[in-house]
Amino acid sequence: MSSIRYPTLHRFSVEQYYELGELGLLDRRTELLEGLITDMEPIGPWHANIGDILSRIFNEGARGRFSVRVQYPIDLGRMSQPQPDLVLYRPGLWRWQHPGAADISLLIEISESSLTFDLGEKLALYKNAGIKEYWVIDLNARQLHCFAAPAYKHRTLSDSISPAVWPDVRIDLQELFA
Repeated sequence: MSSIRYPTLHRFSVEQYYELGELGLLDRRTELLEGLITDMEPIGPWHANIGDILSRIFNEGARGRFSVRVQYPIDLGRMSQPQPDLVLYRPGLWRWQHPGAADISLLIEISESSLTFDLGEKLALYKNAGIKEYWVIDLNARQLHCFAAPAYKHRTLSDSISPAVWPDVRIDLQELFA
């Protein structure tokens, strides 16, 4: 009788993840998701352009109410430190830690080749961490997938949207995808 053996996964804490980086063992863009070091896809020109446009719109609309973070880590506990494309978070000094779920009003992933992952594993991670609102911008279908706490009911949009807590900051999706 043969038994099926599964490979052993090695999980890392945030502290161990940083140690690996300091030792030079992480030679590409990565993020830590539930203890697993995950390679990040390269950012193509369209992806970068959408990120630039959103960053500009949100920075213009912030007026001191929130800060905008582009492709920097957030703190989702001892085993997860993802690097979303864009985050709206509570203003303040963040010298000793990255913003956590309670500090974040909106988190955005821009998806060109990672849609299944962004709507699967990342959605579950962000929902379980208590992220209030999560958008996935699907570049291929030219639409936005929106999830908001507490139910995280899925809405797909292609016209316009505003963050739930900042309704005066409007994103025209037709213009964004033009």
